[in-house]
Amino acid sequence: MNSVVKMRLVYALMVFFVLSITMQMGLFLTNQIRDFSLQGIRISGILIDLVIGYTLVRILWRITRQWYLTRKGIKLFRSRAHHKLTKQFNDKYRSWKTELIVVEDDAFIALTIGMLRPKIVVSTGVLKLFNDMEVNAVLLHEWYHCRKRDNIKMFLSTLFADAFGYLPIIQPSVRFYKTMKELLADRFVIKQMGTELHLGNVLLKLVQLGKIKRRKAAVHFTETAIDYRIMQILEPEKAVKVPIALFRPLLLSCVFLLLISIGGSS
Repeated sequence: MNSVVKMRLVYALMVFFVLSITMQMGLFLTNQIRDFSLQGIRISGILIDLVIGYTLVRILWRITRQWYLTRKGIKLFRSRAHHKLTKQFNDKYRSWKTELIVVEDDAFIALTIGMLRPKIVVSTGVLKLFNDMEVNAVLLHEWYHCRKRDNIKMFLSTLFADAFGYLPIIQPSVRFYKTMKELLADRFVIKQMGTELHLGNVLLKLVQLGKIKRRKAAVHFTETAIDYRIMQILEPEKAVKVPIALFRPLLLSCVFLLLISIGGSS
């Protein structure tokens, strides 16, 4: 199966279970409110209430945290912006119709931040560490995430993992989706530049550097899957196979959904 099709199917499966469990919770609460005086106290009802409460709290926490960290991050990056370089890069990449912010920092910072209007953030440390072609590879990778609105998709994936992590299907699906997104961004870079050389140099240098400075509420250049990304660079003509074992998690998630359904209707 084509890796892109597989990625979309996995994401769709994850969304299906999230919507299904949400619908079952909504039906349970509706029935509970309607028949409150008749049903009394049931152990199954208490357990489902606890699951619903946990889920709602985690959803509200993740949304609030994401909003706060995004605003804080953008404000921090703007306050540390190198105005001359920021103007130069925005002029150079004007055709991308994406805002670029160059921040004064010796650490490796390359990320996409913001959901409705995603922005590319890159540090002066990146400009010092890599040559012009390598910097272009980094920016192209981030631009792919902007074009595909990956910040929104990654946020939803994180939200699912936080709030519905008790569904066994969620965690492996999120890991697989994030890995595939990074590989697709790298493929975009290779296609745009016509060679894997410059991106390969960037990845190898990053491996040598070791730990990379990260920011919350953003899609990072070094977010995940560095091993798979290097494999793709070494053999660009071959599709990298990212393993994902879904049979057992899928079965357990179906059982959990069935128990919620039975417990809510009994």
